[in-house]
Amino acid sequence: MTRDELFASIVATRPGRDDLVYLERCGDSYNWRMVAAAEMPSSATAPDVWMSFSAAWPIGEPARLRAFFDDLLAELESMADTADRCRWPVDEPWPHHH
Repeated sequence: MTRDELFASIVATRPGRDDLVYLERCGDSYNWRMVAAAEMPSSATAPDVWMSFSAAWPIGEPARLRAFFDDLLAELESMADTADRCRWPVDEPWPHHH
């Protein structure tokens, strides 16, 4: 699925704070699903990048949701890129914003 299809699918499913989401990209195609903590992804074709996470999605707030999604995909893409994404020191208070 494309980035826009991925976004629409996640918004429609509305994962919760306690859901573990697995996200992957193979070439230009994305895929995602909710997984159990012990479940490891298995695929005939290994993804270029993948990650799993849980978060409180800002559902119902379109601007924040899109920003959250864009940041999520930037983090995913940082796994394949040598460019360093900005990171915050552990001792800085939350929340962090760009």
